[in-house]
Amino acid sequence: MMGSLALRMAALPVCVVVGALWILASPASGQTVQAGSVDQSDAVSSARVAQASFERRRLRYLPVSLSSSGGDCDEIIGRICTTYSEGEWYPVPEDDEIVRMRVRLLERLDSMQALAPQSDWILGQRVWYRVEGGDAAGALTVSTECGGAHAWWCDALRGFALQTLGDYGASLTAFESALEGMDADQAEEWRVPRWSVDSKGRGLLDDLEEDRKARDEVIDQLWTLADPLYLAPGNDRLTEHYARWTASSMRAGARNPFLLPWGRDLEQLTVRNGWEMGWERRPRRGFDPDDDAIGHQHPEGRDFIPPGEALERPTTMTAEDLRADRTSPRSLYAPAYAPVLLPMEGQIAIFPRGPETVVVATHFLPEDTTFHAEHDHPLPWMEPGPHGGEEERVGLFVVNPEDGAVQGIEELGRSKGTLMLQVPTTPMIISAESWAPARRRAGRVRVGRPERRALEDLATLSDLLLIAPSRSEPERLEDAVLYALPRATLTTQEPFAIVWEVAGLGFRAETLRFRVTVERTDRRVINRIGGFLGLSDRPQPIELSWDEPAPDEPGHDFHYLSLELPPLEPGMYEIRLVLSTAGRSDAVSLAAFEVAAPR
Repeated sequence: MMGSLALRMAALPVCVVVGALWILASPASGQTVQAGSVDQSDAVSSARVAQASFERRRLRYLPVSLSSSGGDCDEIIGRICTTYSEGEWYPVPEDDEIVRMRVRLLERLDSMQALAPQSDWILGQRVWYRVEGGDAAGALTVSTECGGAHAWWCDALRGFALQTLGDYGASLTAFESALEGMDADQAEEWRVPRWSVDSKGRGLLDDLEEDRKARDEVIDQLWTLADPLYLAPGNDRLTEHYARWTASSMRAGARNPFLLPWGRDLEQLTVRNGWEMGWERRPRRGFDPDDDAIGHQHPEGRDFIPPGEALERPTTMTAEDLRADRTSPRSLYAPAYAPVLLPMEGQIAIFPRGPETVVVATHFLPEDTTFHAEHDHPLPWMEPGPHGGEEERVGLFVVNPEDGAVQGIEELGRSKGTLMLQVPTTPMIISAESWAPARRRAGRVRVGRPERRALEDLATLSDLLLIAPSRSEPERLEDAVLYALPRATLTTQEPFAIVWEVAGLGFRAETLRFRVTVERTDRRVINRIGGFLGLSDRPQPIELSWDEPAPDEPGHDFHYLSLELPPLEPGMYEIRLVLSTAGRSDAVSLAAFEVAAPR
């Protein structure tokens, strides 16, 4: 599993031309300058000197990296070597001298802004260094009191500060205003996330270059699927995208800890993975007096951008396809409200009922199995923060990929249980979510499902839902869900039951034949090979069948079956339910489950 992203200068023949380095020896002073003593161009020049001096002096106070120098790059972007690793790095408090230098720098920048109120560059640095120093509220104040800078730039800076403060709805409003006011080519680059999608997604966006309406629909769908939690207000992955473009714009033309001129490589990495959460330095070999800077992204960064296949065929996507990826990320992001967002692997079952469909999902908060969970060091990114007093909650949401409409239900005060949601019968993307704000942890399972409409006089089987056996046999789905198993996992001797519905029948008298088989699936290949060689006897699946009359009238017919199976060996199994009726093709429903050894 991948962890934090580290950036360093690539071990490539890179030539970086930096002029007038002597001027950086001047420390960032807190002395203010009186109006009238310098003109605006001198004020901007003075601000640039102070900013460059801060970055160069910052390097000497960074902690020294304990990792070995060099090493392979997972990806090289221009001059930058990127390494995805689940290493020991975690953010530590800044050196006190860096904090003091930043305070003096901000005093200098504020003073210079008064002399050059129209300088977008100074305004951007004032916002950037306040956010970097943990003063997002101060950054918002600065962006609101914009002075004579360009209006769209003020809007972008305000969106950036609001994103950092967690007000994602207001942040999006600010960014939308900025996009309307900026140059059309720049707005186009910000809007189309070519760097953050995989090659298939980029190809799709490029193919739709001439059809802007269709392309915008795909982009809207992309951001809907990229939203980490529908339980959390707003779409923070979308506003984070715009915040990253704003951060890149603020850092362009300014010194950075890498001591490299800002270029497309740093711009791309910022848009894809965000700005650095912490820094280290690594002494260079030989007699080189300068150290290399290593920038670290969030330790819990994951790729929430959906794969290109999901943009073409969203309703065929499995939970694995839509999992927040850490194995081969194209981009990284960690929601501030739930940096640890884990696969929930609960049950999701669909029950077609003609024009309406009932969706059932089980919820629980996954155990924190991330790299730093049990480490004996501070986890600053897991401190409760502004969400510390909020209640735990679960939610079930259904997205119509055709129009992006989202329907949902949520309950406060618990992080596990079962939810039901009735929605119109359409293609759908289902998201079951559990969130504990105070623990900054969440679980999610998201999956696509094609339309399953129950038609008249055509046998339609629902999905199978695994439940614990109940003393009194449930007569409705609404009663059965109270016993739903949180996940499709059992112990070797644990009894269980299945429930399902049949729809589309009841128009004539007839007999229904049901057949249920339970078979181990993780030994099929071995059994085939052994059978071919004559070395093994393939175990027969457990099977039972029965007949019953069809329902008397159209509707959805509920069924319950308690499965009292012999002890099962640990492994993966499949339940197969077949409904046979005269004159129709068989209807089949499958459910996979795991048998685990008792703890």
